Amino acid sequence: MLKTSAKTWEKSADIELRERFGLIGSQWKIIVVLSMKEGITQKHIADMAFVEAPTLVPVIDKMEKQEYLTRQSDPSDRRNNLIFMTKKSKEMVDPIIECILEIRNMGLNKISKKDMEIARKVLEQITINTEEFIRKKGEKTDPDLWNNPQNKSQKTLVKL
Repeated sequence: MLKTSAKTWEKSADIELRERFGLIGSQWKIIVVLSMKEGITQKHIADMAFVEAPTLVPVIDKMEKQEYLTRQSDPSDRRNNLIFMTKKSKEMVDPIIECILEIRNMGLNKISKKDMEIARKVLEQITINTEEFIRKKGEKTDPDLWNNPQNKSQKTLVKL
């Protein structure tokens, strides 16, 4: 049920953001991730957006052609490119977040505050349990950006 609810919410957001802004697939997710932290690698974006890095390559190529983002060589490792937002994508952040909040409110309609608090506690514990499992397997957990929001985009998106 957790995966199903997440996927239907994501599909709802995909549909609405495509209709309103012409953003397809992972484009809006990349903009949101970069609004939290610019100058990161494609791999880092993939980790933050919960997608496989190779699937982002054509999306980032297209977004660069559409002038939503730019690539710059990483001065510390020339094999990597760092991804930055353009003015065009920066201007879209607030409207994207407003749209996401509308979808969220629609999805949370008819759910009491008490039930939301229970859901929050359950989801936090699931996260704790699964992150512990991941660490025990010797893998890194997802970037801390989602857990300690620093800016408006992060705080808005992380809030349940």
